[in-house]
Amino acid sequence: MSTEIELSLSLSPSQNAEFKRKVAKLLPQASKPVEQPLVSIYYDTPALDLAKRRMGLRLRQQGNQWIQTVKFGQKGGGGLNARTEVEHITHGQMLELANIGHVEARDFLCDDKIATRLQPTFATRVVRTQWEVEDKQGNVVEIALDVGHIECDGRKHPINEVEIELKHGTTEAVFTVALMLARNFALLPQQRSKAERGYRLFEQIPTTPVGAQDVPLDPEMTPHQARRVIMLECMRQLQFNLVELGQGDDMEFVHQARVAIRRMRSADKAFAALPTDSVWNQLETKLQALAQQLGEIRDRDVLVRETIAAVEPSLAHRVKLEPVKKHLMTQREALMRAMREDLDSPRIGMLLLQVLHWLYQEPPANAEEDKLRAFTRDALNRRANSVDKLARRWHKLNEEQRHTLR
Repeated sequence: MSTEIELSLSLSPSQNAEFKRKVAKLLPQASKPVEQPLVSIYYDTPALDLAKRRMGLRLRQQGNQWIQTVKFGQKGGGGLNARTEVEHITHGQMLELANIGHVEARDFLCDDKIATRLQPTFATRVVRTQWEVEDKQGNVVEIALDVGHIECDGRKHPINEVEIELKHGTTEAVFTVALMLARNFALLPQQRSKAERGYRLFEQIPTTPVGAQDVPLDPEMTPHQARRVIMLECMRQLQFNLVELGQGDDMEFVHQARVAIRRMRSADKAFAALPTDSVWNQLETKLQALAQQLGEIRDRDVLVRETIAAVEPSLAHRVKLEPVKKHLMTQREALMRAMREDLDSPRIGMLLLQVLHWLYQEPPANAEEDKLRAFTRDALNRRANSVDKLARRWHKLNEEQRHTLR
């Protein structure tokens, strides 16, 4: 039994050949690449009892061997996951539930209500190119480029991603390798694992814009821990929507990505009492620039679909608005193409990885922190005082100050 710590990153198929060529150049300590086909069959009950428990069960063919793997538990976020992993080599293409080396997992899967109903749910077929990197501190990281697809009942979903897995050492080593590669390739943190995407294919869940979710907080958390959890939720919302930009005409992806950045910056203000961090200040400036870029697209869309649409009936007999609408939509499409080009360049993936790296940094060992309950009370009082001062001067505020109050 072990804990799998891994960072998953999407990569454009057009960059695969260059990626294979450049790994050794960018990381001279990397081993020679090993390429092998992998077939993984994922099992669950018709009611998806395993998925409901956030548990995965698969058989993977690796060369002449079949390996059974059980994964469960999850922490982290933003594409970095740490899950308990229990695996062993089986006697062929068959499940061996009784040999699972984790008591609770074995008891659950061996229960007749589960074991007798397990069936193949979906499969993945990839060609994996793999490197191993050991740094001077003895950290060992595995890089894997997976190219292939998920398949289920004749339906397929492509796979083209890079996984960076910690084999030995600290999580910092994973980010070191990821950031080195992201400076040269458009590597976007991948929120959904292959298994999660497989389940979506199985259930035929369409891709839709992703909104905000409630963030589970514990009063016993430190403020640093709470800020991380909140901002990781913002990153989840941002990443899901960014990767879908330009796919069809649904501008809600743009809107939700922009909302995610706004929520992240609001969270930063809520935790303003924490020590100032120059790294975050630089990242926030870049996130603000990304939000402005998204805003340019969003503003033109709203102007055409909402503002002009509202007044057009009353002005139709006096002013021809069609040329104006056409011009604005042309601008919107040009801005969207530029956004897609940025997503296909290292810039945005690098920014997202830098934010994740910053979020996973631990506070200084000598940092003294209140529990979240006390910190929140003080923070809310400070914000309430600021609101009160502005509200009392409402009639004297300019437009920017009123926006700040809102």
